[in-house]
Amino acid sequence: MSRISFSTMCGAIVFAATLVGCGGGTDPDNAVNVAGQWSGTALFPNARGTQATLQQSGTAVSGQMSVNGAFVGRAVTGQVSAQNRTLTWAVLRDCELWGGVLNVGAAGDAMSGSVLIDGSGCQPARANVSGTLSLTRQ
Repeated sequence: MSRISFSTMCGAIVFAATLVGCGGGTDPDNAVNVAGQWSGTALFPNARGTQATLQQSGTAVSGQMSVNGAFVGRAVTGQVSAQNRTLTWAVLRDCELWGGVLNVGAAGDAMSGSVLIDGSGCQPARANVSGTLSLTRQ
């Protein structure tokens, strides 16, 4: 079985998010802005404090994310979809790829959704872990 590189996987995530967001015209009144400081909790299954500082250019998102007890200040990349009000995101932690899709609340001050920690790129491969992530704009 061949390994998929982080850049290939991130490219696939961003490409998928772009396809999801291309279903029609862009309505500026429904634009999704996730730029700023966020904090909250990741559950998988134990609760871990999570912080993110996000920048946004159009639909592209970048920044830094920290999950207490797991990693500090790792690069996060993603893509927002105004149509679906979602943020598809990814973080590489050593050999693990963390990522998921967060639903952005109508007020734009909260987002929550799934987290998948993919350990298949590790040697030996690690079991995947799933959970949830909830963030609130600070």
